[in-house]
Amino acid sequence: MAPDGRVVVGYWASLAYRRLAFTWQNVVLYQSGEPPARRSSLAPSPPPDVGAGAITWRAPPLGCVIDVTSRQRPIEARLLDDSTGVIEWRAEAPAAVVSVELSGFPPVKGPGYAERMLLTVPPWRLPIRELRWGRWLDAVPNRSVVWIDWRGESERTWVFVDGKTSAPAVVTDEGVSAGAVNVVVGEHHVLETLAFSQIAATIPSLQAVVPKAFLALRQTRWCSNGTLQEGNAAPLCGRAIHEVVVFR
Repeated sequence: MAPDGRVVVGYWASLAYRRLAFTWQNVVLYQSGEPPARRSSLAPSPPPDVGAGAITWRAPPLGCVIDVTSRQRPIEARLLDDSTGVIEWRAEAPAAVVSVELSGFPPVKGPGYAERMLLTVPPWRLPIRELRWGRWLDAVPNRSVVWIDWRGESERTWVFVDGKTSAPAVVTDEGVSAGAVNVVVGEHHVLETLAFSQIAATIPSLQAVVPKAFLALRQTRWCSNGTLQEGNAAPLCGRAIHEVVVFR
């Protein structure tokens, strides 16, 4: 999230399911008043290089290099572990300074984060009706609040304040309350609203195995100003990237 309002979101994914196996890379640059600048590739490529407190992702097919310098220790949680499979989540860099070089555009630098997920269960079999997740960071960034909220058959909420689990926790579209910490999210600035069918359209082989009902999944992502309030301390201003995913 750059100070000038530009936002970059990047993905590297590897999928093995039945007879299907591929890697997928995607980067999107959001700029005020402009349509999202999106690049995708199915070219084989190595994953981001994760080191001690630093991550580098070089994606030549996208004309993109992303460098992440973490300012907080990683966070780990097993979000699901049952007969259907597991979801292992790890925020490699909950709060970081991130720089992005994207060919054809000025560099983007600002506070950001990086995470990794391992799923052994197809997303369309998850016991979730709605997913809310978000990341709030101050401008340095020194502070972070991370939230994941499941609604549906398996209702669960995780909130991490500066890498530590905080409870009791409540997540709404207006913010997060966890212990003595409250993050109030201001006016929602929509980055993008997508159906999964639009994402799957960039991966033709995926459309053959994904149930049609899952293609209707809708995702709305925002970047908003947010304020952290903790006890009697002065409010701390920052920004949040957050979204809602409606599975069905």
